[in-house]
Amino acid sequence: TKGKNRFLFEDALIKQIKHALRPVEGKFIISKESGRIYMDAQGEYDYDEVIAALKRVFGIAWICPMFQIEKTDFEEIKKEVASYVDQVYEDKNFTFKVDAKRVDKKYPVSSEQMNRDLGEVILDTFPETKVDVHHPEMLVTVEIRHDAIYVMTNIIKGAGGYPVGIGGKALLMLSGGICLLYTSPSPRDR
Repeated sequence: TKGKNRFLFEDALIKQIKHALRPVEGKFIISKESGRIYMDAQGEYDYDEVIAALKRVFGIAWICPMFQIEKTDFEEIKKEVASYVDQVYEDKNFTFKVDAKRVDKKYPVSSEQMNRDLGEVILDTFPETKVDVHHPEMLVTVEIRHDAIYVMTNIIKGAGGYPVGIGGKALLMLSGGICLLYTSPSPRDR
């Protein structure tokens, strides 16, 4: 999956995600970028129904609801992250860790500096929180990408595995005979 055929796996996964979201009310735009698949929910939708549908899709390792910030200066990002934590978590009595990643290496603040500064902002804004870098109750992930900044605090385990539809034909030897196993698109093709 790391070679030149990776796009086949990603395209099959996108197809399965679209199929899983068909019965869910709402409009969803799905795109991919360097090993990540993004789903942008447009308008009104049922969050729990979307998560339940995505958890049934084989090939999804993690579902990460996120908040997107337009690229801006770091002081504005600090305010946005504190505001996001305030909106998402009613009870602020938790331990946390900040994990910043810079895909865009031209961003002027280093990942380590972002970890320290964002952690400080959360501690100052919500004094009942505590930092725990080994076993945090909440992981605040900040990704600086080329087009925007993504903030996530909730990581939901997906079904994992390979996407449906990428398996080919298989050959199995039984009792000295050869049996060809295949998948057919419909029962009438058998």
